[in-house]
Amino acid sequence: MKKSIVLLVLFLIFVLIFGLILINKPSIKLTIDNKEINDDITISYDESFVYPEVSSKIFNKDISKKIKLDGKVDDKKVGTYKLTYKLKYLIYNIKKTINVNIVDLKKPEITLVGSNPGNSCSVQTYVEEGYTAIDEYDGDITDKVTIRKENDTIYYEVLDSSNNKNTIERKINISDTESPNIVLKGNQIVYLKINDEYKEEGYTITDNCDSEITDIQIDNKIDNTKVGSYEINYIVKDSSGNEKSIKRFVYVYDPEVTKNIEGVGTIYLTFDDGPSTYTSKILDILKQYNIKATFFVTKNGKDELIKREYDEGHTVALHTYTHDYKKVYSSVENYFKDLDLVSSRVSKIINEKAMIIRFPGGSSNTVSKNYSKGIMTTLTQEVTNRGYHYFDWTCSVEDAGSCAKKKNDNEKEGCIYNYFTKCLSKNKMNVVLMHDIKYYTANKLEDMIKYAIEQGYTFEKITMLTPSYHHKVNN
Repeated sequence: MKKSIVLLVLFLIFVLIFGLILINKPSIKLTIDNKEINDDITISYDESFVYPEVSSKIFNKDISKKIKLDGKVDDKKVGTYKLTYKLKYLIYNIKKTINVNIVDLKKPEITLVGSNPGNSCSVQTYVEEGYTAIDEYDGDITDKVTIRKENDTIYYEVLDSSNNKNTIERKINISDTESPNIVLKGNQIVYLKINDEYKEEGYTITDNCDSEITDIQIDNKIDNTKVGSYEINYIVKDSSGNEKSIKRFVYVYDPEVTKNIEGVGTIYLTFDDGPSTYTSKILDILKQYNIKATFFVTKNGKDELIKREYDEGHTVALHTYTHDYKKVYSSVENYFKDLDLVSSRVSKIINEKAMIIRFPGGSSNTVSKNYSKGIMTTLTQEVTNRGYHYFDWTCSVEDAGSCAKKKNDNEKEGCIYNYFTKCLSKNKMNVVLMHDIKYYTANKLEDMIKYAIEQGYTFEKITMLTPSYHHKVNN
């Protein structure tokens, strides 16, 4: 009997303890700034995430240290992060899970390049000046910008990866203040052989507003029977009254003229084979004495020197690209291929087609016989047919010939000076052959110029209107 009573008492104690444990089941409490967290947490990626404080008690006993956390939050990366808090204690296995949402709440910024308001004859024809779109989270999202044009407004809209949207506007003042553009076809400088018919190569006209312009005036007063320089003036006007003009220059020349009374006694300084490192010194001397010369250029030297020759008022002429006798005189086709190369080089530098040329070795050379018999007879006629003006010389200073063979610089300089002074004549035009690739020529040039000035000579550059001087063709 006593045993049964003891067992009953023990059972009742067990039930009481178990009941108390069940009644006092612990829970996991999460708090941030003393505020209990029961729902998901949402914060912006540019804010610092603070993990909740955790606590749990049973029978007023703090068992917080037994709580374990699974999960981690990257508060710099947009996304949803799961945090699971676990508590194992006595008979309890408790979990509490919350989601932390890291979000991008800021809309991107759009910045317009250029003027706002802009100016154009219509919204549709407005030439976009540019824009950028930067998002603090996504970075550069300019390529995601969409453009919509309505009435007098252009709308720029962009959406970032978190669907934050921004829209800005550019107003357009509807007006036409821009002149039409006219571009000449062919060359702006044209050389026309006397009595040949001038053939207009035409032009193209574009306008920012008008699809077609009919108000075009062309002022052409060329007299192809008279040697001289002429201008053709092109004037175009759009429907808003904006005007643009451009000129084409036409030089009528006579290739058969071999004597020019006005050119008698004039010195035409010509320099072959350059440019070179000595060309700058030659240009400095010519500038000092305000003398214009003619440079027959090749592939040599820097483009800047050819540009300087042109900018300082000298004539840039063609001498062939390679100056390789074997190559240029092997055939008519090869000669013009080589000439076209140097012509293309000069055109790119001075934006003008050079039509004055000199044959390597002159038109009287005989070395060409080694490569093609009769080629000079053909070439001298063919270059004239193609509108070129070729020049030989009346006076050579032998700086690439006998003077170059002298022993020292003094002898070389004295030699070319003597040739220069002896070959000048006031009864003829003096086309002087020199080479700007020779340092001793550059060194002696000033003395030669001083002598010519003291003797009363004047200097000119060769143009398409200069009477041509030709040697006798020997091949």
